[in-house]
Amino acid sequence: MKPLRKLRVLVADDSKPSKMATMIMLEQLDCNVCGASDGVEALELASKQPFDLLFLDEKMPGMNGSDVAMQLRDGNNQNQLATKVSLTGITDSDSVNSLYDKGITHHIVKPITKQVLESFLIQWRGEQT
Repeated sequence: MKPLRKLRVLVADDSKPSKMATMIMLEQLDCNVCGASDGVEALELASKQPFDLLFLDEKMPGMNGSDVAMQLRDGNNQNQLATKVSLTGITDSDSVNSLYDKGITHHIVKPITKQVLESFLIQWRGEQT
């Protein structure tokens, strides 16, 4: 069995401690990680390079994570079909459904742990085969 290639991952979160913790955990899980401090920066980075996964905090100044997902999904760009994961404290079903309507493909409730990320990556890789 060939080794899995490193996933290219973007983490967008306006909370520096949360962004850094998520990035470190993903790096420990053997991902190549790039960080953005808000939705505008995330969109800019996504216009320059392809990602396998985009972890998007929902509540960011300027542009919410789901708005980034919607622009990527609806645009003609290299990340149009990339997996877009909402990282948020939002749990009520109507609000979560609205995230999916805007282009979010997966939803992880904060606070994020390494175990949660590892489980997600294992499941996600299984969906890709």
